[in-house]
Amino acid sequence: MTSLRVVQQVLTGAVVASLLAGCASPADGPGPGQGGNEDPCSVGTGAVAGAAVGALIGAMTGDRRTAAKGAVIGGAAGALLCVAVNVQSRQTKPATQVDREYERTRGRLPEQPQLVSYMPAVSPPVVQRGRPVRVNSTLELVNGSVQPVSSVREEIVVFSQDGQPIKSGGKLFTAASAGRFENSFEVTLPQSAPQGVYALKTNVFVNDRLAATRDLQTRLVWDGREAMVVAGAY
Repeated sequence: MTSLRVVQQVLTGAVVASLLAGCASPADGPGPGQGGNEDPCSVGTGAVAGAAVGALIGAMTGDRRTAAKGAVIGGAAGALLCVAVNVQSRQTKPATQVDREYERTRGRLPEQPQLVSYMPAVSPPVVQRGRPVRVNSTLELVNGSVQPVSSVREEIVVFSQDGQPIKSGGKLFTAASAGRFENSFEVTLPQSAPQGVYALKTNVFVNDRLAATRDLQTRLVWDGREAMVVAGAY
């Protein structure tokens, strides 16, 4: 039994690593004012691969019912790994304007780059299965008097209902200067995703250092009428 568990863990780890590799995003995201392309992750491929491994693990026990159950569970897990993420971004203020406004209100720039404001929000808080949920964010950064802003990155992490990260990043927002930016992450959970509350986390890195993080959540429902009821009580 112990050896079977070891094999199960190895196979599970292998499929997760494989699926994550298939869902990996390019190193460079879209620049300011550019729209991101749809995440290349194939939800169908992830579900099939997950189901195959789930069935294999179940079959190793010699029980057909366990194999069938493993296929279902593995398929759902594989599909969740392939959450689709798309990002749109635009720069609404140049760095020079943001720096001047900061100096006018506070006297002088800080020595190091500073994230002046960061406000992400989920829309809608309750989403019907198969429809996207959007995380809209506004961030404003100033240069430092000693060190300017050389890189800005905002990423989103999606968590399963048991608190495990199932998608990180997708198409990242990236920029190479200070200023004011408006970003919109569009996250679509697969049709097979179970209904319930999903946690989201956004992170902002300035010059490769974590500058801010926010915790958000959305509720996935399967039926449009149920969505209206839940939204009224959320």
